[in-house]
Amino acid sequence: MPSIHVMSPTLASQVAAGEVVERPASVVKELVENSLDAGAKFVRVEIRRGGVGMIKVTDDGSGMSRADAELCTKRHATSKLSSLEELFEITHLGFRGEALPSIASVSRFKLCTRQQQDLEGWEIRIDGGLEHEPRSSGISPGTAIEVADLFYNTPARRKFLKSAETEASHVEHQIRLHALAYPQVRFAYKRDDQLVFDLPATADLRVRISALTDAATAAALIPIETTIGPGISITGFLLPLSEARRTRKGQYVFMNTRPVEDQLINRAIRDGYGGFPTGLHPALFLYMEVEPALVDVNVHPAKKEVRFRRSADVVNTIVEAIANTLQKHARQEIHAAAEPEPERTLPAHSTTAPYGEIPACSTNPGSAFPAAARPAPASSTAQPPLSSFARQSHGPVPPPTLRAIPLKQVPATQGKLDFHRQEDEETARNAHENAAPERDASAGFSYLGTLRQQFALFETPEGLVLMHPKAARERIIFERLRARREAPMPSQQLLDPVVLDLDPRDFAVIRQFAPHFDQAGMAVTPFGQNTIRIESIPALLELENARAFLLELVDRLTQSEFSRNAKRMAYETFIGEFARKSAWRERISPHRAPAILKDLLACEVPYCTPGGKPTLVNYSVPEIKRKFGLQA
Repeated sequence: MPSIHVMSPTLASQVAAGEVVERPASVVKELVENSLDAGAKFVRVEIRRGGVGMIKVTDDGSGMSRADAELCTKRHATSKLSSLEELFEITHLGFRGEALPSIASVSRFKLCTRQQQDLEGWEIRIDGGLEHEPRSSGISPGTAIEVADLFYNTPARRKFLKSAETEASHVEHQIRLHALAYPQVRFAYKRDDQLVFDLPATADLRVRISALTDAATAAALIPIETTIGPGISITGFLLPLSEARRTRKGQYVFMNTRPVEDQLINRAIRDGYGGFPTGLHPALFLYMEVEPALVDVNVHPAKKEVRFRRSADVVNTIVEAIANTLQKHARQEIHAAAEPEPERTLPAHSTTAPYGEIPACSTNPGSAFPAAARPAPASSTAQPPLSSFARQSHGPVPPPTLRAIPLKQVPATQGKLDFHRQEDEETARNAHENAAPERDASAGFSYLGTLRQQFALFETPEGLVLMHPKAARERIIFERLRARREAPMPSQQLLDPVVLDLDPRDFAVIRQFAPHFDQAGMAVTPFGQNTIRIESIPALLELENARAFLLELVDRLTQSEFSRNAKRMAYETFIGEFARKSAWRERISPHRAPAILKDLLACEVPYCTPGGKPTLVNYSVPEIKRKFGLQA
């Protein structure tokens, strides 16, 4: 008996579902794409329990006849490809004919559809691949597909899903992508019977972007100069450097109305900026129109990646579009800064950022982008400050500070906690209470002096040791905060709470790690759909840009999302950032170097900062002798 056999249609569909249906957002993507391909002018998406309980997509597209409705759930059945030649000039979002049968094989699937000219519609039901007899249905022209109990018959797949909050955030992000790609289509989204948004159709792309972002981001949009290349056209909007992220969450790239992720395009974006600070990614809305014959979209099961037949033309056009836009905007800033400012009050349409956060504006052209429209290089010692494009033309605005009311843990005369004095008092008290004195690991180190007021030099029996005092303090503060994990950190309440509108995925991360925010002294509470309010901040931090600080934390938390120790890493991410900001703000006199070294060597991991940078560098005597050509 042969060991090779042909899989049953149901099993084959479930295997295919492993590629197509990764999570509820994948289902929404495929169904919405079908609606758009059918010419829908209104698409409504409803979900329950993050999409696992129910997903329903309704449209007013062309609908289907009974015969087409029965065929559309068969594998490799499609109305979008009929010949081999069409595969090389794809103009539809979907084309493989695998999505519906794959979805139907892992859910309780119901499709209702009706063509405009028909008097009645048809209903198709499939439960886990088991088909029921079609029956007539009273439905408005268009198509409605309902997917219930996703992965009910494949529990192993269901275990890999995240919380309902997280899955719902990915669903909303997917709908937002399509809404940005099709501003001429009305989109409505309901989650657990609550309306999240209802976006009217518009011919103005800026209006659609504004409806899906906060007011400050919408006001900062910089139109990309329309650029034409060989078989390609580029348009869209850039955002200021202040909107840069540690992930690519701020990048929205569309190719022929298809949301895409491509390494070639990512590199071209960075080249258009002339490089970018290490670890950061610019934010933008990039729209590309490419001749279908010059691009292959059939390279990824989810159709996210593409391949260009003339990649050099694509790269050159993107680089030219971004660089020209930056140069023109820089010239406008310089020209606006050179004009005398008449005496007047702020106009009603001022784009000063709301919620207590004022964007930094400068009359110095080098503070944003110079004439070549290039960002400043990253600092070698600390996180570089992000410059910001000027959002208004009425002169510089002083940087803001967050006004805070000190709590009981913070002396009213100080305004913030004297954290380092508290550390010294605790150290002295602990030393007094310990009956048996601990061994001093720094006893063999002889302090020699400082190098350029930056590095402390010590002689040891083995050679020479250089210590970076600020890096050492970062490690010391981090470990002391970690040792006090059970007690919440002192905080200071804000006079004016900061309200921020966030990406749904960022909002879900903040909700997930809310206890860690509280424990770290930062009170962050939901304030509407995808909106949070910062009510207090840690006492030892000086925050001038709460949004940037918060999004940086979110990016780091996202990167640790799949770690088994994600909760522990979340708290350590907080205290690591606090330690870095506190240490690098200190003024450290040379005479403190021996005491810092003693505290450093008492740490659990004394040789590097929480971020992995060295605190101590050792040069052994044999190594030094070799440098001078002497025998070791």
